[in-house]
Amino acid sequence: MGGVRPPWRWVTLLAAGRVVQASTDFSTTSGIADWDQSDWSLTANTYIPAQYQARVSLANGYVGASLAAAGPFFEKDINQTDPDGVKPSNGWPLFDERVSFSTIAGFYDLQPNGTGTNYPWLNQYGWESFISGIPHSTGIIFAFGENYLDATASNTTISNFAQKLSFKTGVGEWAYTWTPAESQTSFNVTYSTIFSRKRPNVIAVTASITPSADINGTVTDLIDGRSALRTYLDKKGLDDESSIIYSSVHPWGRDNVTAYVQSGVNFTNAYTDTASRGEARGPFVSTDESTIGQTFNISLKAGQTATFYKYVGVASNDKFPRAEATASEAQAQALEDGWDTLLAEHIVAWGEIMTETSVDNFTDPATGKLPDDETIKSLQIASVANTFYLLENIQADGSGLNDWSISVGGLSSDSYAGLVFWDADYWMSPGLNLASPGYAKQISNFRLKQYDQALANAEFNGWPNGSALYSWTSGGFGNCTGTGPCVDYQYHLNHDIAFNLLQQYNITNNATWFYDGPADIIESVAIMSSHLLKYNATTETYWILNATDPDEYANNVNNTAFTIASAAEILRQGNWLRSIQGAETNETWEEQAENIAFLSAESNITLEFQGMNNSAAVKQADIVLLTYPLDYNDDYSHEEKLLDLDYYANRQSPNGPAMTYSIFAINANALSPSGCSAHTYTLNGFLPYLRAPWYQFSEQAVDDINLNGDTKPAFPFLTGHGGANQVVPFGFLGIRTDQPALYISPSLPPQIPFVTVRTFYYGGATLSAYLNSTHTTISRITTPASANLEDKYANTTLPFILGSPGDSNTTSYSLAINQTVTVPNRLYWQNLTDPGNLLQCLPVTSEDPYQAGQFPVAAIDGATSTRWQPYTNESASLLVNMAAVVYLGNTTDGEVLYDTTTVIRVDNITISLPYDAEYSASEEGSLVEPVQGNTTILSVQGGAWSGKYARLVIEGCFEEDGKGATVGEFVLLGVGS
Repeated sequence: MGGVRPPWRWVTLLAAGRVVQASTDFSTTSGIADWDQSDWSLTANTYIPAQYQARVSLANGYVGASLAAAGPFFEKDINQTDPDGVKPSNGWPLFDERVSFSTIAGFYDLQPNGTGTNYPWLNQYGWESFISGIPHSTGIIFAFGENYLDATASNTTISNFAQKLSFKTGVGEWAYTWTPAESQTSFNVTYSTIFSRKRPNVIAVTASITPSADINGTVTDLIDGRSALRTYLDKKGLDDESSIIYSSVHPWGRDNVTAYVQSGVNFTNAYTDTASRGEARGPFVSTDESTIGQTFNISLKAGQTATFYKYVGVASNDKFPRAEATASEAQAQALEDGWDTLLAEHIVAWGEIMTETSVDNFTDPATGKLPDDETIKSLQIASVANTFYLLENIQADGSGLNDWSISVGGLSSDSYAGLVFWDADYWMSPGLNLASPGYAKQISNFRLKQYDQALANAEFNGWPNGSALYSWTSGGFGNCTGTGPCVDYQYHLNHDIAFNLLQQYNITNNATWFYDGPADIIESVAIMSSHLLKYNATTETYWILNATDPDEYANNVNNTAFTIASAAEILRQGNWLRSIQGAETNETWEEQAENIAFLSAESNITLEFQGMNNSAAVKQADIVLLTYPLDYNDDYSHEEKLLDLDYYANRQSPNGPAMTYSIFAINANALSPSGCSAHTYTLNGFLPYLRAPWYQFSEQAVDDINLNGDTKPAFPFLTGHGGANQVVPFGFLGIRTDQPALYISPSLPPQIPFVTVRTFYYGGATLSAYLNSTHTTISRITTPASANLEDKYANTTLPFILGSPGDSNTTSYSLAINQTVTVPNRLYWQNLTDPGNLLQCLPVTSEDPYQAGQFPVAAIDGATSTRWQPYTNESASLLVNMAAVVYLGNTTDGEVLYDTTTVIRVDNITISLPYDAEYSASEEGSLVEPVQGNTTILSVQGGAWSGKYARLVIEGCFEEDGKGATVGEFVLLGVGS
């Protein structure tokens, strides 16, 4: 299948290596990275400096950093079309320069306001708290005369480039040849870097260099302060008694908090003059106040390899009372133990986390090979990458370090100012809860840590005693701020937090944990929700006033559907918790939950908010969240959910964030009566947003701010990883963990022949599942002691239900330890949306580029809510392989049909439903109704034809924006249809 390769994106080849021009193709089809399934590694084959998409992110749950393309250096982005032009920047609320950021968990500042805000007047009641950086500590810089090797190395000087990240080991590696400009000597250079998974306070780096000729130069151990954003210097220096340098910083506004970074080296070898040690000077040493380096003279010999090691200790006193000593001791012990020991234990630690069963596996269980399908290969890589990038940003339960949640960009980015949103609880946590509950608890522990502040927020705003109001964004404190209001905004955050706590309880069966905080939060959110719902005597329903749903294009409106349904559900859950604890239930809560103002149009499409009309565009998943994850079923039928799915798919903005289409994929698989749009939505939830070479998510399908509505995408976008991490278990297997019993409802799109679901837990029991096209096997094993879970069903069978919550037609099963049960898949995709259609869900290819997310497969998936759209309005085609079905042309080379063919040509398409601006602006035209597209019906002249392939060619578009026309569905009807 053709990739998204606009014609203006290219790579030029020069003698020194592959040189990237102004607009780089970072798509998964770009060819800039190679995947090795055996060790789950990606290797970048193209050197791409000064662009954030090319930087790798490494972390260990406590400390992390983004590392440059040339090596483990600090790097700034450069304007690729005008180096002296406007510098690339992050978006709201900082709008600061894009750099390779580094930080430690929980290292937040305190400042009066941000560059951007939602409600600036709130800052009078409490300041903002944004993520602060720490000095970038991984650099080892080689210099020879005026030439030096750091992140600014020109791509004309780099050849034989390879940069590798293994997701099984968490090791970052670089290898290339560096030939400085106007130099007679070239150097083979390697770097390896680890952020120790075994020792959270330790980072280690090794570098080797082999010259083509004898040469003298220097090697520098650098702590670069340019990543220590929003901090000021505590102290820095060189230790006179050892090969140690140090730098410590305070976050803005918090002089009682200090982060300490200490680096010590082992540069002792035959090529280093250790007595020459001095403070680093030169153009590669920044003038930032917290920058410090130590430089040694080196004398290299032709063809001989010199190896250098550095060991870094990091600690902050908001977690380590003796932080300076902790950093120093960690660094000293690492130096004593050496690289080989650190590397070995690091690999073992990651190996215990990134096991073969920790990710969803698309390989053939019989051969261990991936199918010969590039999209499935991308899904496999993403499955591994999703798990790794989420887990590298959290620590295990019991570590004492796992209470800072996950920000949008994690420990290697200051996108969205490092703030914590609902993204962590609703998008990142669900997939982690299933397979890594001990790590997922970090997300809930953060909410427990800020629970007292949530109670204080509610009290400050005059809400009833016991109410909790979490701030929309949370930094170091969780108070209400200009970026993080507590009232008159996205109240659903509180419900999202509560639902995540409930699901973690269902999955882990950890009652001791649940009744020591989480249950109190749920009670407080229920109290808050009861106060939020206001009785309207005219409609005799309960309303929510002045709120915002997840769709942030519709702010401060009434009766936001997702929020009001969430409020009803949490009131029910609150009463359920009261009942199982023997407490009296709240009759008012029951009355409110049964009588919310859940609004729908005459067409039965759910209205996102009071007064919504047909012109609404939607930023991100909103109404579709009612079906999953909320499982809202109160007077909300399967048919109405399907109406909503199709309607809001047509209303999604192309400039919305990455996680949205993962929810569409899950819901399409649960609701669709026919077709395979779940596969199309799955591709749309992954491929447009993944960025090679490291398969990190971008927030946007298109990163170019000139093409995406001037949105500066968060990167890496862990919310996108979290959404994608839900598709296989919650979508294909159909797991639901929000009920007192486990539900599954499996169905695998026909384009995917098989998938083995990651090992998962429910009620403390350990389960695995394998799906092929027709059936699913689900197995249970003894819960290992390492899981730290108590199996609720240890001495009995585990009950599970085949079907979905709210369905009338379900089947109950039970599963003993060491037992496997086979259940049938739902084969709805075999049903034809258009009776007699010969093309639905068949293999399709296109050699032409297409708009982001507008895949050729969308034209034959049985759903008009998905579309194929060529990149330009010039001639473009798709080819459907109809082998063994019906035949129109006998052979093809992939583009041209040979032998007997039939061509149906239409030169002036007649619009069956032309756009009428006057009608659209009228009262009737503003009614919310199902979307109807234009239909063109053609007949084959001369009777029935047969062939192996059908090709559709389109050219031109009524919209004069240069983009291709959209094709909702290409239908070819068989004889008699």
